Amino acid sequence: MLRLPTVGRALAGAAKSSLAASSTVRTPVRAASNMVEVFVDGKPVEVEPGTTVLQACEKAGIQIPRFCYHERLSVAGNCRMCLVEIEKAPKPVAACAMPVMKGWNILTNSEKTRKAREESVTCR
Repeated sequence: MLRLPTVGRALAGAAKSSLAASSTVRTPVRAASNMVEVFVDGKPVEVEPGTTVLQACEKAGIQIPRFCYHERLSVAGNCRMCLVEIEKAPKPVAACAMPVMKGWNILTNSEKTRKAREESVTCR
C-alpha cells in the first residue's frame, strides 16, 4: 500500500474537492472568432472553418439535392447535382466540395442554380 505524507494527503484532498467543485460548473465555450458567418438565402449561419457549403446549408435547414455525396465517403463532386450559386461568383459551385468563406451569400434556389442543376441531369 502506498503511503502519502501528511502534507501530500492534505494536498490530495484539496485537489479532489476543487476538482469536484469545478466539474459541476464547467460549460464548453467556443470562441466566436473561430466561427465563419455566411448567409444561406439571406439567413445568417455561423459555422466552423472548413465546413462545406452543403453542411452550412443543412445547418440553415435547407436541403441541397445530391447523388454522389455521403458524409462518410471522400468527396467526389462528380454528379454536379449539388450546384449552388455564390453571389458574385462567375459560375455555380459544387456545394459538397467547396469550403465556405467568410461573408459568402449562398443562393440555393436562384434561376442560375436551378438551370445548372437541370443541365447536370439532362442527357444531350
